[in-house]
Amino acid sequence: MTRPSSFPALIIALFTCLISAGSARALGVWHRDYAAAMSEAKADGKAMLIVFTGTDWIEICGKFYADILSQPDFINAVADKFALLKLEYPKDGKLPRAEAMQKAMLRDAYRIRGFPMAVLTDAKGRPFGLNGYQPITAKEYAEQALEILATREEGLQAVTSAESLSGDEKARALSQGIPDLPGALVARFYQPEMKAVLAADPKDHLGLGKAFRKLIADAEYERDLQKLASEREWGKMAERVDRQIAEQHLDGEARQAALMSRAGFEHRAGAKEKSLATLREVVAINAESDPAKTAAELLKKGFPEATDENAAEKSSSSVSPSDSKSPTHPRSFRMQRAQPVSPAE
Repeated sequence: MTRPSSFPALIIALFTCLISAGSARALGVWHRDYAAAMSEAKADGKAMLIVFTGTDWIEICGKFYADILSQPDFINAVADKFALLKLEYPKDGKLPRAEAMQKAMLRDAYRIRGFPMAVLTDAKGRPFGLNGYQPITAKEYAEQALEILATREEGLQAVTSAESLSGDEKARALSQGIPDLPGALVARFYQPEMKAVLAADPKDHLGLGKAFRKLIADAEYERDLQKLASEREWGKMAERVDRQIAEQHLDGEARQAALMSRAGFEHRAGAKEKSLATLREVVAINAESDPAKTAAELLKKGFPEATDENAAEKSSSSVSPSDSKSPTHPRSFRMQRAQPVSPAE
């Protein structure tokens, strides 16, 4: 069996080193940095509730905090179970360098595409639930968070019971340990669990094999791009995109999205003509799709120039696994559409 990637663990370890856990720990206090919240969670055996928000420029974020997150009915109900972390993303983006780096990596790690968004994680930072703003009471919101946590604990109990099971029953129990999250998060944080299910169900009686293998392949693809980007190997990144397209038989918008990434890597490698040809290929597949519209715009205006400092981050984060839901059993999962993030963010 392929050795599980340690990439998520390395990311979380890096987060904890970026900013020291200098905040005093107190019951129900909203921490402002990841390390402080994780320290409380580990010390007290809690989960974490991380809120990504922009209260200075998004009205609903301010309402979320004022009506729910700051209310005693919410804090008192969840403080025994969760270390609370509120991460603010100001509209002008002006933050101290270390804080900005930490917040950018956390936003990427948890695939945050809009504000506000609450991510529920274990003490190691592995997510098991998501929730957005909802026009309900603080008490009701707390009940939702606790229900998601209870569902997670039930899943972990099922995983423990799997030790005495075999075959399909074991695979089914193991699958309960994989939270009902968008595919990108499952792929990033739960590869070992997916591989354990595949090993217990080699004939795919549960019907999870195809989806799990794709998620694992997507995560390995992302890991490879991250590594190549850190080495500024733009040409090899373009080649890795080609291999992903071939191996995963990508077509339609999935193929277009991958080609858009390849075009960017070709541009960075100095292969401008190849990059333009790739953009034209994107448009030729389906001119009405979102990737094609972006490609057409780039053909008119050209690529924005990336600095050496942020090129690796932009290039590697431009490609991510599918955000489709993982095909596990139904669970208590609530999510409100988040406020779209400003392009300037």
